[in-house]
Amino acid sequence: MFRRSRTQAIGAVVGIVYFSVLVAGLALIVASFRGSLGAAQVVIPLAGAAGTVLWTVLPLFSFGSDPTLDPGRFATYAVPHRDLVVGLVVAALVGLPSVASIVLAAGVVFAWSHTVASTFVAVVSTAVGLLTAITTSRWVCALLTNALSSRRGRDVVGVLGLVVFGFVAPAVTIVADLGGGLGPAARTVSGVVAWSPLGWAWAAPGDVAAGRPLTGALRLALAVALLAVVGALWSRVLRAQVENPRAVSRSDSGASAGDDLGLLARLPGTPWGAVAARVLISWRRDPRYQTSMAMTPVLPLALLIPFFASGMEWPPLLMGPLLAFLIGWSGHNAVSYDSDALWLHIVAGTSGTDDRRGRSVPDLLLALVLVPAYTLVGVGVTGSWGLAPAALGASAALLGAGIAVSSIISVALPYPVPEPGASPFGTPPGAAGMAIVAQSVASAATLLLSSPALLLAAVAWGGGDGVVGWASWGTALVGIAVGTVVAVLGNGWGARVYDRRAPELLSSLRRF
Repeated sequence: MFRRSRTQAIGAVVGIVYFSVLVAGLALIVASFRGSLGAAQVVIPLAGAAGTVLWTVLPLFSFGSDPTLDPGRFATYAVPHRDLVVGLVVAALVGLPSVASIVLAAGVVFAWSHTVASTFVAVVSTAVGLLTAITTSRWVCALLTNALSSRRGRDVVGVLGLVVFGFVAPAVTIVADLGGGLGPAARTVSGVVAWSPLGWAWAAPGDVAAGRPLTGALRLALAVALLAVVGALWSRVLRAQVENPRAVSRSDSGASAGDDLGLLARLPGTPWGAVAARVLISWRRDPRYQTSMAMTPVLPLALLIPFFASGMEWPPLLMGPLLAFLIGWSGHNAVSYDSDALWLHIVAGTSGTDDRRGRSVPDLLLALVLVPAYTLVGVGVTGSWGLAPAALGASAALLGAGIAVSSIISVALPYPVPEPGASPFGTPPGAAGMAIVAQSVASAATLLLSSPALLLAAVAWGGGDGVVGWASWGTALVGIAVGTVVAVLGNGWGARVYDRRAPELLSSLRRF
């Protein structure tokens, strides 16, 4: 990884440092619950259950990206079955996700260290919970081997898993933010999870710390039994894989014949129309775009969770603006996704204006359909119909600003992405740090350019009855004006940058 370009090496270091700080911060937050046993008994079982789900789901994203530990590859080696099982589990413990999980587990142990007994049970139960999560992920991957052996199957399963992740992460964040102020609903859910297989290991130390050793011992025994059952199930599937290795067929790419040009014939026969059609075809066929397309409409729905869970009224109002932000922002690295195919634009003499305009058309079409719908849902569930113009105005500003920033950033600051045909969930070496920088710049610039409308929307939200009306409609007018002007100017600037450095851009993409 560090033998590649200097930029990628720096990016790798930045990514490692960033995620190390993030994991350490989360571990400290978990450890801080030692000062509130009641809050820890609610939060830690929920967080542990969510971690188990993520351990089960996330490996599906990168299935096949590193085949060195594929059980089928051990079919020709005389490795005893017991040694193979233990070896694969140990191998799973040396990766970065496992190291992060172990650090977080240390925070969990500290949070439960109220007595000697609770500390001992915390060490044992946390180890059991982590091993259960790893073994479950291996078992699920083994069960889905047939589906995951084809590219289409990997994409479908991965996208479904990402949708689950999109709801789990906000829910965990909400529970963590509530802390000691957890409501009755959260306590009820946590109580149910604590008596489920997902929560046995994570809730047992809390019972011991609270003076209920028999309940803690029962939960710990159930957790150990669950680990034994999952281990036996995985061992059985693993034996079958080694004794009957699968034959993977890669011939699932299909091709169509005929004179129908599809979208190329349905959009205007102009250079920008051809670029727009090409982007729409990529949305339809490229798994990397399909993943983004699946998550973009899902993430704003997570804003409904705090409304229904704790009665917070403002998150649903952000559904339309958040969706507009995601649609505009998502194109900030579109050129890198083209990879070597960018040469088609260059040799065809496509101008920067046509390239930038054509890439913006699909975003605008998608936003015109989804943003108003999400905005109406957000104001509808809260009953704040007077804020509908403000939400639409903020959405227009964020969409236009996102398109403008993406038009510039995608040609000025591209970063490595998975190659066409590769797993859409893979991460090229050195890409993490570069992605953090580019995405942070794109996000900050988008918010800054749309700030006039956002500030007016904040006034509409916080003002009294006499302020809401004019501030809300003012946000709508300012948002549409700002979004339109910024999008036009940004596309023009991005077009000039594209015209100036198109050959250099293609060369840098090839080095990725």
